[in-house]
Amino acid sequence: METAYDIKFVAVYLRKSRAEQENELEKHRTILTDLCNRNNFKYVEYAEIGTSDSIDMRPKMTQLLKDVDSGLYDAVCVVDYDRLGRGDLGEQDRIKKAFQKSSTLIITPEKIYDLNNDLDDTYADFKGLFARQEYKMITKRLRQGKKIGARRGDWTNGTPSFPYEYERYEGKYNQKGLVVNDELYKVYREIISMAIDGMSPNKISITLNQRGITTKKGNNWSGATIQRLLLDETQLGKIISNKSKGDGHKNRKPNAIKLRLLPREEWIIVENCHEAVKTQYEHDIISKLIKSRNLNPNRAMPQTYSFSGIVRCGKCGRCMTFGKDLRNKYRLIMKSCVRQDHVGNKCKNGGIWVSEFEQMVLNEIQSFLDNYAIQEAEMSVVNSDLLNKVINEKEVQKEKYIKALDVVDDGYELGDYSRDVWLNKKQKWNEKIRKVESDIVELKYQLNSIPKISYEIRQQNIEKFFNNIEQVTTPKERNDLYRTIIERIIWIKDGDAIKIEIVYK
Repeated sequence: METAYDIKFVAVYLRKSRAEQENELEKHRTILTDLCNRNNFKYVEYAEIGTSDSIDMRPKMTQLLKDVDSGLYDAVCVVDYDRLGRGDLGEQDRIKKAFQKSSTLIITPEKIYDLNNDLDDTYADFKGLFARQEYKMITKRLRQGKKIGARRGDWTNGTPSFPYEYERYEGKYNQKGLVVNDELYKVYREIISMAIDGMSPNKISITLNQRGITTKKGNNWSGATIQRLLLDETQLGKIISNKSKGDGHKNRKPNAIKLRLLPREEWIIVENCHEAVKTQYEHDIISKLIKSRNLNPNRAMPQTYSFSGIVRCGKCGRCMTFGKDLRNKYRLIMKSCVRQDHVGNKCKNGGIWVSEFEQMVLNEIQSFLDNYAIQEAEMSVVNSDLLNKVINEKEVQKEKYIKALDVVDDGYELGDYSRDVWLNKKQKWNEKIRKVESDIVELKYQLNSIPKISYEIRQQNIEKFFNNIEQVTTPKERNDLYRTIIERIIWIKDGDAIKIEIVYK
């Protein structure tokens, strides 16, 4: 590829949708690495699998745009322009602005795009428009196919629920439907029996985990997973669709419809689609038992206390809970953490009176404020110096790898290696170079991300906190005030030994 551009360091972006063949990503990698090798480009790879058109739901693409915006690369190589994105105009404009601002080129096997060139910019707009229309047509057909399949009784809901397999299990076959996995069926019937006997979902999960029985994906069971499984109607032989409309993803696009759960009368329910593994009578009994457990009295409903949601157990990582002392309703306590792990072992992190705990927290904040100016200056210098030192070491390491690769190439030209030996050695050193270049990009990113908040601003925030803490009296107001300066508090108590760590915002 002859070009007037000075291109040395590039990013290689690879994306395979889940609908494409498994080897598609490897084919694209071969095409782009050959392109880089022919042109002596040094490159860092960004590869991901995903069907979403939204940039925020593609972590590698998000990272690439940040690196492009920082001017880390001369160009980005893709097999086709639309691999960067087939989103709406806002998404495409976001991509274009990042490349235009940093004067980063886009290289495909057929063409080099310079988006600061009017002709290339217009051509890219056409490519983006056609790609977007194609994407919308494909997703529309997929949605229509899924709805039609569900109405016919075909399984279109992703991974089959426990204890089913899709289409085949040993000698069983159900075209586009579910069949029972006999081994999983035995476990499922045990779960049903334990539930009918009155065992809670949490206790059922602990029992299974203690016996070493895992979910289909090989994970430990949880109470929530067991409860969802017990209430699932798929095991009645039904396929249910149209239970919701809209997008419930936390990073949904602004124009996306908010997720809305539909009433049961609007669901599409198809009966007798596959073998049932529980009866309607069993399902009704279990549903009533679970519903009765979830009806908490008013006194058991969660309340907001001064430190609600802020204090984390330093042993298990869960939130500590608060409540009134049973012997003195006017005195509050932070309860001991006795939560169980997946096999029933209790955490056993001690509790404390809230009044004593709050005094400890206030003392810690005051001590932090008194020493913050020195600590912050030292930490900023230490973190920056450490990162710069590691980056320099990586740069030296990269130069050594490049020299080693040159030696390998020279040896092949002099006839010291056969072609196969040369290719193996070349691949080894190229992989080392690619890895260290990727490390350098990440380290530079960390260096640029060191917090820049000044001592004066943080000092003002904490002093404002102290000026107001005595004025607010309600638990909700105090909780809001603590959250203005504190991210979380880590708490550990073993007997009389106490450790408290505050993470500040």
